[in-house]
Amino acid sequence: MMKTKFIFALASLSFFFAATAQAAADVALVTSIDGTVSRVIEKGTQPMQSFVKVKEGDVLSLAKGARLQLVYFDGGRQETWKGSGKLEVARAESKATGMAEPEVKKLPDVLVRQIARTPALDTHGRGGVTRLRAIATPEKAAKIEETYEKLKAEAKADDLNPEFYRLSGFFEIRDLERVEAILADLQKERGTDPQVKLLVSLYAKALKDVRSTQ
Repeated sequence: MMKTKFIFALASLSFFFAATAQAAADVALVTSIDGTVSRVIEKGTQPMQSFVKVKEGDVLSLAKGARLQLVYFDGGRQETWKGSGKLEVARAESKATGMAEPEVKKLPDVLVRQIARTPALDTHGRGGVTRLRAIATPEKAAKIEETYEKLKAEAKADDLNPEFYRLSGFFEIRDLERVEAILADLQKERGTDPQVKLLVSLYAKALKDVRSTQ
């Protein structure tokens, strides 16, 4: 009897910790913010900026004139919200209060996977830990460039999604020199864009962190 209770207790704890971990998982990346956007917390609000990952249950508040874009990892739903109101982050899409319908776009899986691996800020504006998973080969590099060119051809001129894919792809296969070259090109061509500045700074920090461990 005691053994049965013990096993049941262990199973209950395992279920609890699994559910807690799932609830705490990052479900989307904020890829662009214009204006004032805040995360609602117990003691008020916390300012948000681009390249912060959000979790299921997070509530985001947009001030008048704000614009927020985020990409959900499960399903690849990209939402662009404009105006004032509040959003609750769900598993694969947002639930809005007092806001007009967003502009929605379904992103390709290959792009979403790399967006999810973009170096991100934590809730305090610090860069997160980045892990490299593969080794560069000519075939992998060529595939990244081929996919990037296709994404670029289909994207608007100011869309950073192709750059997310390209940077994340080369960073993942440890082609750090190529990442540096892309960052230099972005700074030269779009260095006045605040989103580009932040993206470049995140990758510059990620490169520094990786090289400090080599």
